[in-house]
Amino acid sequence: MKEMLCEKYFNDTVKPKHLSQFKSKTPKGNVIEGYLSRKPNRFLGSLIITHITEKSGKSYDVEQFVQSFPKIHYWDRKHRLMEDEESLIYHCQEKLDGTCLIIYALKDDLGQIIELIPKTRGMPVADEHILEMFKLVDKKAIEEFFKNSNHSNDTLMFELYGICNKHEIAYMDTYIDIRLIGAYVDETFLNYIAIKCYCDLDDFRTPETIYTIEKYPYESSFSVKWCGVNHKLKNYEVTTDQTFPTLFDAINEVKSLLEQINNEYMEYNGRRVVEGVVINGEHFKGGQVYLKIKPNDIEMEARSPDSVPRRFILKEIQKYFDEYGSQVREIYEEDETHHVKYVKHQLREEFTYEQIEDPRTRRRIKKVFMEVWDSKVPSKSLQNICEDLIRENPDASTQDLLKIFAKTFPSKKKDSRFAYRIFSSILKR
Repeated sequence: MKEMLCEKYFNDTVKPKHLSQFKSKTPKGNVIEGYLSRKPNRFLGSLIITHITEKSGKSYDVEQFVQSFPKIHYWDRKHRLMEDEESLIYHCQEKLDGTCLIIYALKDDLGQIIELIPKTRGMPVADEHILEMFKLVDKKAIEEFFKNSNHSNDTLMFELYGICNKHEIAYMDTYIDIRLIGAYVDETFLNYIAIKCYCDLDDFRTPETIYTIEKYPYESSFSVKWCGVNHKLKNYEVTTDQTFPTLFDAINEVKSLLEQINNEYMEYNGRRVVEGVVINGEHFKGGQVYLKIKPNDIEMEARSPDSVPRRFILKEIQKYFDEYGSQVREIYEEDETHHVKYVKHQLREEFTYEQIEDPRTRRRIKKVFMEVWDSKVPSKSLQNICEDLIRENPDASTQDLLKIFAKTFPSKKKDSRFAYRIFSSILKR
């Protein structure tokens, strides 16, 4: 069956080994089954739903394809934008630092929409803590979009960001919000211009454009223009009057300008303000492609000959919790290395094999994972944790309680010695 699905929906660009079988409960209690693509190309995270069991008990086979948000690549020989047209303009939109959320319409065996489902790249249904944040955003435009039956096969891609979903960049003026970063309409990825011109997407807000890269008719060079509409950056304008012989040269200039913005912002605020930009444009071989551009200093950190720096590991672990948040404890009990394998896989695009396999990288992954996990556990004193465990296990010895503590709170293993003292003290009373 996998072979047939790969040929039918992925034009054999995804192999059966890249399809993971899933069974997930939707926000409204329906159960969906099928396959998810893990190939890091334009089909990354895409679904083929093959069976639905509705909350009412009705069960049936379907065959629904759901396009996810594609892998965002750096510029290289394979992933390049078209640049030989007479006139070009590329919008460098802020790369928001949050969670990529894809919205699709689940349809029954008659083609009628059952519900709208948010998913992340690696999951067919977004994790519970993501869904809780999504409840807080304004979804009216999304609901209006899918009310049109012509859009039942389309998907909308958003970035969920803000203080409530903090990763590395702090959005101090946004508690939680979404921005439209992509749209798959009529089996086509819409570029920036198409999204802005598509009437059904009028009410969606997109990330701010920081720079445009432009080439005018009868000219062979590219220019980089500042778009000072971003209120965060209005006092940190960095521009250039130079022109550039190739698009690649213009992109390198954007990297340099972004670094200057971050340096100026850091001087006054003590932190970076922008992670980078994304261009959604036409691939030099046709079709749409997303290319990410990061400030020079951030990109150079990844090229250090040393092990992988902590900040890059932290970013991937935050993505891990985006995907598996409510399942982390269960997954960890079955496989203590699951998060290590996930992070190493995610790091492969930006780091060398030697950096990823460096023992310091592995130690860093484990340490940061426990720190993030511990930060997500509701605040509770060690004394209260120990008292609760004794109350829940009245016949357990100190050693038994210590084993239960280590298994139940693996992110607090560093406190085992103190837990032992508390257990011993209480049991001696």
